[in-house]
Amino acid sequence: MHILYVDDDPTVARLATRVLRRHGVDVEHAPSVAIGLEKFNAARFDAVVLDHYFQNGTGLQFLKAIGERTRDTPVLYVTGASEAQIAIDALKAGAADYVIKTVTDDFFPLLLTSIEQVCANFQLRKEKEEAERLLVRAKERAELMAKEMNHRIANSLSLVSAMIRMQMNAASSEEARTVLSETQNRISAIAGVHRSLYTADNMGVVDLDAYLSSIISELAKSGPDEERIRITTDMETISAAPDQAVALGVIVTELATNSLKYAYPSGSGDIRIALRSRDGKLQLTVEDDGVGMGSAPTPQGTGLGTKLISAMARSLKATVEQSSVQPQTGTRICVEWDATHV
Repeated sequence: MHILYVDDDPTVARLATRVLRRHGVDVEHAPSVAIGLEKFNAARFDAVVLDHYFQNGTGLQFLKAIGERTRDTPVLYVTGASEAQIAIDALKAGAADYVIKTVTDDFFPLLLTSIEQVCANFQLRKEKEEAERLLVRAKERAELMAKEMNHRIANSLSLVSAMIRMQMNAASSEEARTVLSETQNRISAIAGVHRSLYTADNMGVVDLDAYLSSIISELAKSGPDEERIRITTDMETISAAPDQAVALGVIVTELATNSLKYAYPSGSGDIRIALRSRDGKLQLTVEDDGVGMGSAPTPQGTGLGTKLISAMARSLKATVEQSSVQPQTGTRICVEWDATHV
């Protein structure tokens, strides 16, 4: 161990040097603050033992001069005064610890113990800071890799969606085109989650209002004339885990598609989609003023949409309730789940 001992008392300095060297500590003595600063700036020390009182000032001048470098070299402050304020001022100025100087034989063993303890604590702090730095670096790298993964997944799903669009354009029947369009919408809903995660600051959550609104906007463009059937939204700011967002995206896609296809077979109207938080519950509602479920044309599909809604609702531990907006007309689907599951 190599330490700098800054003290203008030659007798105490000699005794301290002798005792410390006997225990394997290499001591370099500086008889003043000015010389101490010169030695400190010229060499690397494991610690500094700094006296308080000097003929032309105090050890606080030394601490002020080295400033932030006390984080790289621990300083043990030594004072013969019993005033607590001196120790407080030294600790505020950057000293790692302090020890009271006495004329008894106990001082030098106490000084040695204090030096060892200060150096040990300093080493522990440096190791902790290095571990935290490495942890932050590893976290940043993992987040970067996760963002890149989400970016690639979103691009791959977009490529699959484009292939389906090409197949849809080449399909010979309207039924085939409809099935392919619905499949494309489902893929887009999942791709949207990965796109949200790629651009989000926190990759552990998805902003449902922005995510669902983007899905609904795409559905409105791909559906009937937007001026004939209008989709309006009322979304509260709510976040969810990625897998929950996927489930809700699929549910919204299926419910909105059903309303676009069956609610207004020969006219125009509105589809209203809302996301709200109520009394510890989260609610997603899709409603229209159309012909109602009892009067809607019989779906010609496979029932896959209904199965998907049921499966996604189970994953959310959600209930799905269907009702009429007005007697015999309109349809309201309400999906409700516990907010604690988000």
